[in-house]
Amino acid sequence: MALVNAAKYFGFTFKGRDEDSNIIVDVKGNEKKYTLLNVIEFTSTRKRMTVVVKDPEGRIRVMCKGADSIIIPRLKANSQLLEQTNYFLENFAKEGLRTLILAEKDITQEFWMRWNRKF
Repeated sequence: MALVNAAKYFGFTFKGRDEDSNIIVDVKGNEKKYTLLNVIEFTSTRKRMTVVVKDPEGRIRVMCKGADSIIIPRLKANSQLLEQTNYFLENFAKEGLRTLILAEKDITQEFWMRWNRKF
């Protein structure tokens, strides 16, 4: 519920799916259609959920949400961002709050096709 409310606060509202199972999202008053290419479900072993989508501009994006202990080691090294993220995570933990990390990466069509055939 927290993720849904945060998305709405920042102007993103899930509208539904169309007849081709595309995801329809209202982004600050503009309706956008995302093609869902893959879903890798959350498991207690992976401790994350991943989706691969094609956005309205044709970019292929991998989006992942999960536990900080799983996501942070997989992030591209950027010490300033990681320092800031760890600072926030520590402060949230001190307040007794649970956290999830959201990460995304654009990949090429070719990379996705090779990955999709393999998995």
